[in-house]
Amino acid sequence: VYGLAGVALFVALWKAAQVWEWAPRGTLPDPFALPEALLREWQDGRLLPAVGSSLVHYFWGLTLGTLLGFGVGLLAATLPRFDMLQGYLARVLRPIPPLAWVVFAIAWFKVSHAGAAFVIAIGVFWVNYFATYAAVRNVDPRLYELARAFGHGGYLARAWTVTLPAIAPGALSGVRAGIGQAWMTLIAAELLGVPGMGQEMNAAAGVGAYDAVVVYMLTISLVYTLCDFVYGRLERRMLQWRP
Repeated sequence: VYGLAGVALFVALWKAAQVWEWAPRGTLPDPFALPEALLREWQDGRLLPAVGSSLVHYFWGLTLGTLLGFGVGLLAATLPRFDMLQGYLARVLRPIPPLAWVVFAIAWFKVSHAGAAFVIAIGVFWVNYFATYAAVRNVDPRLYELARAFGHGGYLARAWTVTLPAIAPGALSGVRAGIGQAWMTLIAAELLGVPGMGQEMNAAAGVGAYDAVVVYMLTISLVYTLCDFVYGRLERRMLQWRP
């Protein structure tokens, strides 16, 4: 009930802002006109193709960034020499925002799904890298001592019996954060011309169709919610051993 009341209050404030022109005239759409705008985008054949196009580079970028971030973070946290080798490089590259790589993405991959996936993968990589690195660093050292006592002293044996189970909650939380990070990076990358919802938002804003812009914003929210829900179910199944 409180949640619905909060949504109703938000819509009421939005309507008041539109009626009393708290924002520049014509830039804030009527919230009650959004169903009509949604139907128009659907009937004109723009909505579903845009969603489908966005999902292509979204899942490619999310998959690559997640696997690479997890793998490099795991190696850096468990192999001291590799950690020293890449430590300063990580400090140099981490502050560079993913969108700064758009210039090179266009130069290397042109305006394509591959370029957008490259930019998305960079943003997702760092989320999973640091989540995995921190999770490994927080593993109780006594678990490794116990593993050695039972004959699991090798690197692969320790990783399989101790490290991976112990870091699962933290690493999977990083994957979940990466799912949201990928959407934020994706839309910004698409504003530069890659086909998808971001491009449609940019085109709609160019002609003053701000109601269509909000439709795509809400569509992004809906798709993200579905992705997060599905992943949440998978995460609970994989971590069902937790109390």
